[in-house]
Amino acid sequence: MFQRYIYVIVLLLAGAVEVSAAVVKGSVADSQGETLPQATLRLLKSDRDSTFVSAAAADMDGQFEFKGVKKGSYYIKASYIGYLDAVVPVKVTGSDVDVKTITLRESSIVLKEATAYGVATPVKVMEDTIEYNASSYTTPPNAVVSDLLKRLPGVEVESDGSIKAQGQTVKKILIDGEEFFSDDPAVASKNIPVSMIKNAQVINRKSDLARMTGVDDGEDEMVINLTVKPGMKNGWFGQAEAGYGTDDTYKGSFIVNRFVNSNQFTIVGNANNINDAGFTDGNGQRFRRFGGTTGINTTQSLGFNFNVGNQYLRVGGNMLYSHNDRYNTSKTHRINLLREGNTTDDNSSESRDRGHNISGEFRLKWDPDSFNTLEFRPNISININDSETNSSSRNYDDDGDISQSRNIGFSHGKSFEFGGRLIYNHKFRQRPGRSFSVSANYTLSNVRERETAWSRNAYWDLDRVLELIDGVNEYGSFYEDYQYITNHTWNNGINSRLSWVEPIGDVKRGNFLEFSYMMNYRWSNADKIVNHDPMEEYLTEEQAAELHRNDWSLFGLNDRWAGLADLIYDPDNSNRFRNDYFNQSVRVGYKKVSSKYTLNAGLSFNPQMSKSVNLTNAAKNVKQWVYNFAPFARLNYKFSKQTSLNVNYNGRSSQPTIAQMQPVEDSSDPMNIIQGNPNLKPSFNHNLRLRFQTFDTESQQSIMVMGSATYIQNAIATNVVTDRSTGGRYTTYENVDGNWNLGFFTLYSRPLGHSKLFSFNNYLNGSYSQTVGFISGEKNTAGRTNLGESFSFAYRHSDLELELRPNYRLQYNTNSLQTAQNSTVHSYGGTFNGTWYTKFGLVLAADLTYTASTGYSTGFDTDEWNLNASISYMFLRGKNATFAIKGYDLLNQRQSVTRSETAQAISDVRRNVLGRYVMATFTYKFSTFAGGKVPSTGNEDFMRQGPPGMRPGGPGRRP
Repeated sequence: MFQRYIYVIVLLLAGAVEVSAAVVKGSVADSQGETLPQATLRLLKSDRDSTFVSAAAADMDGQFEFKGVKKGSYYIKASYIGYLDAVVPVKVTGSDVDVKTITLRESSIVLKEATAYGVATPVKVMEDTIEYNASSYTTPPNAVVSDLLKRLPGVEVESDGSIKAQGQTVKKILIDGEEFFSDDPAVASKNIPVSMIKNAQVINRKSDLARMTGVDDGEDEMVINLTVKPGMKNGWFGQAEAGYGTDDTYKGSFIVNRFVNSNQFTIVGNANNINDAGFTDGNGQRFRRFGGTTGINTTQSLGFNFNVGNQYLRVGGNMLYSHNDRYNTSKTHRINLLREGNTTDDNSSESRDRGHNISGEFRLKWDPDSFNTLEFRPNISININDSETNSSSRNYDDDGDISQSRNIGFSHGKSFEFGGRLIYNHKFRQRPGRSFSVSANYTLSNVRERETAWSRNAYWDLDRVLELIDGVNEYGSFYEDYQYITNHTWNNGINSRLSWVEPIGDVKRGNFLEFSYMMNYRWSNADKIVNHDPMEEYLTEEQAAELHRNDWSLFGLNDRWAGLADLIYDPDNSNRFRNDYFNQSVRVGYKKVSSKYTLNAGLSFNPQMSKSVNLTNAAKNVKQWVYNFAPFARLNYKFSKQTSLNVNYNGRSSQPTIAQMQPVEDSSDPMNIIQGNPNLKPSFNHNLRLRFQTFDTESQQSIMVMGSATYIQNAIATNVVTDRSTGGRYTTYENVDGNWNLGFFTLYSRPLGHSKLFSFNNYLNGSYSQTVGFISGEKNTAGRTNLGESFSFAYRHSDLELELRPNYRLQYNTNSLQTAQNSTVHSYGGTFNGTWYTKFGLVLAADLTYTASTGYSTGFDTDEWNLNASISYMFLRGKNATFAIKGYDLLNQRQSVTRSETAQAISDVRRNVLGRYVMATFTYKFSTFAGGKVPSTGNEDFMRQGPPGMRPGGPGRRP
């Protein structure tokens, strides 16, 4: 019955479509039948002047359409880089017209190369897109997308699954232009097999709102679009894998896809204990939790994604359940930069985090005609998280020990998030080029957390800390505290936007005025209640550690929570706080569209109000207004079809977090007390970006150069005051000016030699940032310079693939107050991988990586070799089954060492990693397509594949 109602609603919506104007649709492909995504199409009148009517771009399946076409005779002109233009006549009589497939022929230069060598171009640069040919990069037959992305120049995959391209975080991964699990790119990168991917396109695109309304809002995003091989777009296909190895390591995963033309259905599942999470863990952003995001991780996940509909109505969405259990250990060496002489902290900690998450996001987009578009996007997320930690630290200077501390803590948190966005856009029939749009967005989040924190701190300067101590023993003076903390934060936000585009004169001249008004209102509450245990009998470290081990649920302290009447309320560290933030933006701009360039320029006015309300002390309420004027500009200039320049400047405001503003001390760690500042003002970022790119069709050479600059007004800086007598730190926040950064990125790629079996890629990047902070009230400016160089030589033949990738990175850090602590870190190394494909289905592969670094603190420099190797055998019909034995980190030398520098300190951190292990895996692929055809997944053609199963990122030994 419910399905019948849905069908009736869809029919009613479709029935509302105006029929006075027709839709002209079709597809674009080459002479081999391969679709040409993003091909340019123009609809021209069949008159003497070939009057321009409309333009369109083919989607990722090569499909295109022109809506609202009146009766008459027309021509469609199709263009694509490296191909000859094609012109097709069209006659519209009132009903929709399908011109079927427009075939483009390659230009003489490209055709000659294709005939002689038959080698696919590894990289193409096209306007705002870098397209990588998946078959040009060595990946295992059973690899997933993250294995491919790690090999692409300019793309980085972090240990937590996050992805960066050209230095920017990738927000989404698309499948043939459709969203796949919304804003969690790790689901696609960790679950989709490379065998179904034709190309990976890195796209710097405008926001959903800007693309729908045509009004630039400055909210660009970096996405990756994966195009599916043409033969895999109409049928069932998938992959399942299971493996077991030494030290009880295991993995299991599956993905099932059902593609029917433009409709997509996918189910994914993943379970393993080798740090191969099939999702992004966002709990760390919701809860205070003590643990980190590295270490050894056991995960399970199950989810589905769908996109269905037609050209008028499309519905899509996803649901995902995930569970993680992460164990971390770390050793930290921190140098505290002080005017009166530095101190040093050595810290050792271990932690464990468990989390459950259920999230969902859905989309409905309705295009009743070519003049109206409506989109609705609701989302929901439910999270539960438990964390525990055990740490000890020592603070000292050149004269000896100052203090020691021991901390044991637990937190249990729950969160609920809900939101929705509605966008409507209307184009006026009577006035081409005129449009109106309105959008509204609502968000709600509610986070509750309970914590217990036990700490003991021992001091050696007895005379100066008598007011702190609880007793004296053979170690000196000590202070002990047991806190019970309840945190409750809830946030509500409403955002709306109105925009109007008005053509100036004849719309064909491409001159437009743009007007927009944006309003963002957010109100946030934070309640914090702190109680102390009277501690009639002080715990020994062994007793505290025993409580830490006994009961996971609440450290064995449930009885103490039940007896809160016996606890001592702490009014100084408890607080109820509210912040209201009201941000507005009025923008007036001019837009020019021509065949050579597109220009947007104008001015924005941004008034912002922040009101901080102390609900326990009204005398401390703060209300303030900030006003900003900022120009905005975007220029896209096409020198040719293959060469373009993009320049973009915009300003953006950002509000401090509720934790940075709440005026109450967080003393759960008495040696690191943090207090918010309700007087903080919103920050305003000025951002400049430029991008030049060119692609030569004859040599297949790609060049890209990118640059960026950012200046921040009212940046939020930390002010750290260190007590040398105890080693304790007190941190708060202040607004400062003087924070800025510069960056650049270059990419060069081309095949080599007459046969083009060799290829060369070069990736050079660098940045400089300046950050202002305070050390005991004195201003310190920290500068950081980064320079990185990486290049690769590759040889790919039918039975042998070899690749060499050296790399080098320089990090130089300076401080205005402590020039003696200026430091230089050199990191260098390289990777060599090779794969040999035998004629009887056996594949041998190995990769050897060398990593070294100098300039860290004593004992933190690295010098390691990492060897992975595998042997696999593919069998059954179509080589759909694979049995493999894989060895990871066979030399057992892998390490994780990082350095972070701020205006107050230099920290080197060594974290635990998975060590050496060997695993046997079995993988099976299946596919059923229309007409009974089974397209090549790459198993049959070893030339297009690589070493089986060595997934960088690090498996090894569990604790």
